[in-house]
Amino acid sequence: MKKPFIIIILSFVLICNIYSQSGWQIQTTPVGQYFSTVYFLNENTGWIARMYYLLKTTNKGINWIILSNNFNIDVTDIQFMDEITGYVVGSTGSIRKTTNGGINWSFTNCSQCTNADDFLQIQFIDSNTGYAYGDQRIFKSTDAGLDWSPLECNLIILRGQFLNSITGWVVGLGAFAKTTNGGVNWVQNQFTNNWTNDIFFININTGWIVNWKGDIFKTTNGGDNWTLQYKDSTKIFHDVVFTSNDTGWAIGQIGYSGSQGFVLKTTNAGQNWFNQQVPNTGYYEIFMLNSNEGWVVGNNLLHTTDGGGTIGIKQITSEIPSSFSLEQNYPNPFNPVTKIKFNIQKSVVSSLYSAVTLKVFDILGKEVATLVNEQLAPGTYSVDFDGTNFPSGVYFYQLRVEDPTRRTGEYVKTKKMLLLK
Repeated sequence: MKKPFIIIILSFVLICNIYSQSGWQIQTTPVGQYFSTVYFLNENTGWIARMYYLLKTTNKGINWIILSNNFNIDVTDIQFMDEITGYVVGSTGSIRKTTNGGINWSFTNCSQCTNADDFLQIQFIDSNTGYAYGDQRIFKSTDAGLDWSPLECNLIILRGQFLNSITGWVVGLGAFAKTTNGGVNWVQNQFTNNWTNDIFFININTGWIVNWKGDIFKTTNGGDNWTLQYKDSTKIFHDVVFTSNDTGWAIGQIGYSGSQGFVLKTTNAGQNWFNQQVPNTGYYEIFMLNSNEGWVVGNNLLHTTDGGGTIGIKQITSEIPSSFSLEQNYPNPFNPVTKIKFNIQKSVVSSLYSAVTLKVFDILGKEVATLVNEQLAPGTYSVDFDGTNFPSGVYFYQLRVEDPTRRTGEYVKTKKMLLLK
C-alpha cells in the first residue's frame, strides 16, 4: 500500500527538478537541435522552427510535436496572436498565416513580394496591423495579414520594431531609420557602416541595437543619438531583448563559423554586460516571456526559469591584489557546481584590462565553456562553473589577462578540476 505514495513523491521530486533547474538548460526535440526562431504565447505554449520544420509545445518545451515538415521555405520568424492565429515568414518573399494553431498554413496576398524579399522578421502590434521585415524592404498589413503592401524606406533592411501604429524603427546595412507616421516617411541616421542585426526599444525613448562587429549601442532619445556600451570585435550579435529598463540579453556567435556562441546579460541598463554560462555554440534568437522565463535557439535549444541564472562573475572585494593569481576551484571534485576565484592586480598603465578571459577545456584540450570574457577593474572575483550539461571527467580552467605592464604582455594560468557525477 505504500508504493503508490512513494511513486507520487518521486514524481513530484522529478517535476520540481524539471521546473527549478538554474541557468540555461538544453531542451531536446524529435528533429534535432538547430532552430532559427522561437515564440511563446505563454509559459506553456510555444513554437519553434527551422528550415521546413515547425514544432509546438504545450508544456514549456519539455515535449514537442511536429506540426509541419514541408513548408518549402526557410522559416526565419514566427508570431502567434493567440492559440489559433499565427504567422511565419521566410525566404523568397514568403508570408504565411494559420487559423488553426499551425496545423494548416496559407499564403497571404503580397502581389509586390518577390523572390528577392527574404523576410527575416514578422511583427503584429495588434490583431490587424503587422509588419514583415526583409533584407531589402518592409511590408505592412492592415487587415490581419491577408494583404501586404511595401513601405518605402530606401534602406537595405534586416529587422525592425514598431511600438505602436505610428512609431517604429528599422536597422540594416550601415543605417538606422525612424518613422513617426506609421511608415509613410522615414528619417535616417547613418552612424555606423556595419551590418546592424537587431533593434529593441523598451519604450519610446530607450532602445538598443547590435551588429556584426560586436557592438551594442544605446539611445535615450528615440534614436537621435547613440552611445557605444559594449564592443568585442570577435563577437557577431544576432539578437537583443529587454524585459525592463535594466534587464536585457544579447546573443550571437564567435566568428563566422558559428561553432562557438554566447549569451550576455545586463542588469544595469547595458552599462555592463556579462557572459552567462551556456553550451559553447552559436545562438540566433532569444525570446523572453518575462525576466525569468525564456528560450534561446540556435545550434542548441535552451530554456531558463531564472533569467539564465545569476550573472556568472562577481567581484568579492575592491581591495587591490598585489599580483595576478588563479585559485584552485572549490569544491574539487565537484557535482555539479564549483566556484573559481581569481585576482586581477592594478596596472600602472590602466586600471582596466582589455581582455580578461576564463575558459574551461576538456581532457582533449577542446574549449567547452567561456566563464569570463570581460574588461575588469582590479580586484578579487569569483565565478561558478555548472557541470550539469557535461560528462564526468577531468577539466582544465585557464585564466588569461592581457596586461601591457608585463614583459610577456599577458598573464596565463591553468589549473585542473574533476567533475564526478
